[in-house]
Amino acid sequence: MKKNVIISSVIVLGALCFILASVLRSDPEQLMINVPRNYDGMYASPEDTIRFPGTISAMRAEGGLLFGYAHGLRKLYQYNLGDHTTDTLVDTRSFLSGILSGFDFDPVSGTFYFLNTNTNRIYLFHPKDSMKDSLYFKHLHFAAGEKCCRSADFFIRAIDDATSLTSLKKVDQSRGADTTLYTFTHYADGGISADGFFIKDRSSEKQFFIPYYNAEIIQYDEAGNKISKIITIDKTMPHNNVVPANHGYTISSKSRIINIAAAADSAHLFVLSFASSPGKNEPPGTVIDVYSTITGQYERSVQLPFFQGRRAALLERSGDRLFVAFDNDVLCYKIKYK
Repeated sequence: MKKNVIISSVIVLGALCFILASVLRSDPEQLMINVPRNYDGMYASPEDTIRFPGTISAMRAEGGLLFGYAHGLRKLYQYNLGDHTTDTLVDTRSFLSGILSGFDFDPVSGTFYFLNTNTNRIYLFHPKDSMKDSLYFKHLHFAAGEKCCRSADFFIRAIDDATSLTSLKKVDQSRGADTTLYTFTHYADGGISADGFFIKDRSSEKQFFIPYYNAEIIQYDEAGNKISKIITIDKTMPHNNVVPANHGYTISSKSRIINIAAAADSAHLFVLSFASSPGKNEPPGTVIDVYSTITGQYERSVQLPFFQGRRAALLERSGDRLFVAFDNDVLCYKIKYK
């Protein structure tokens, strides 16, 4: 049991460090694909630049607000798109320790959820009354996740102690019950090859698990209780990308990240890609591939320039705006279709 908890923590920390190093280094190894991209039909027009006090490791947009979490400062910030003001909502050091694998926001209750893999808890924060609480997952070990769109349940990635299988589950924390929605290809790697991140679109009530190392994006429709796949244009199959280490596993030097970040709207999934198509000047972290969440098919791409020499690291979507994070700067683009 203890060994699995350690491995779960190493998964998140190792993946985070590897991603940041890959995105920020000057000349990362890039995946070459044999599919020409379609750059017709859509363009992104910059509207605003938002500067946060620290490097943003996760962000969410809701209505006229953009929330950014600065991992180095351990603070959650709120930017008002109307009056262009930035406020500190909470310093998470007051109630959160260890590795943060992400945060989520429920606009109905106004609650923030901070997922912590060290303690196997999800910490709750209510800005209106500054109330703090936590939910303990005693019957499983989760590595990442987010709140479901419709219910009070959570959509998470978890590693089973008994079988070592990594799965996507819908968890009812109050009853201590869960339903397995999807099980990843199993490798003896502590679940690292199945590492990735979660995003959602509230308008369509669709949720997504985006893998870092392969092309198989998992789409979850809670209303229809349905799992489907969107295959990115590189078509990289799931594979074992780790090597044994002293106390578990570590990511192989030959591993290459495919999907850096993503965002969704009611009909499209926007994926920031690390892959380059033939004959094109497409540095890693500059191309966003757009897929239909209805058909699952690739539609088009848009390329964004570096910002002050930095590559994009995070995406978020709200209305007709696309937010792109470059360390502590977030550029707001208006998406237009020709």
